[in-house]
Amino acid sequence: MSMPRQDAGFSLIEILVSVFVFAIIGSISVALLSSTLNAQEVNEAALERVASLDRLRTILREDMGQIALREVRGEDGASSAMVFAGDMNGIAGVPQLAGETVVLAFTRRGRANPGLVRPRSSLLHVEYLRRGEGLIRRVSEYPDAGSATPVSETVLLANAADIKIDYLSGAGWVRRAMIASGAGGASLPPALRLRYTLPRFGAIEHIVLTSGAS
Repeated sequence: MSMPRQDAGFSLIEILVSVFVFAIIGSISVALLSSTLNAQEVNEAALERVASLDRLRTILREDMGQIALREVRGEDGASSAMVFAGDMNGIAGVPQLAGETVVLAFTRRGRANPGLVRPRSSLLHVEYLRRGEGLIRRVSEYPDAGSATPVSETVLLANAADIKIDYLSGAGWVRRAMIASGAGGASLPPALRLRYTLPRFGAIEHIVLTSGAS
């Protein structure tokens, strides 16, 4: 009596089916991995945008809360006509480079100088300016700037539309605020409002108190 023949290995059909199943599993795994990586990149980009908005709000709040109504002098030694000036159409009398519009200018306190180690005060001169679709913060290390005075810039907003800065006056908001040098008794607007529109976020508004708020 002969024993039944035992076939070794897998048939061609079994191998093809196995390869097909593994190919499907591999495709699904790659798609899941790609989706996970894309979601991670989107989340990281969103977190960075939120962090940049938080930095903007912090800088704006600190700047407005430390405003000092102090005259500043230019390279020629002449005093500026304004100790505080804000105008979205551009501030008259403020030097402006091509392609930019200075919309806010003031002097602020608050720069640390422990033990008065460096020969300077705690004051800075700050300008906010429009450049394309961005809002830039320009800082001069000394209020009475000369040609060699260090100047730094920080991008507060990029790719923003409809940027507007308003100032609280009475019960309403106005687009322009000026305090002339030597104007005794003049007071700052108690609050400033910054509005703009960002892709993916839509319309955003920040309202901060100034050092003139009672």
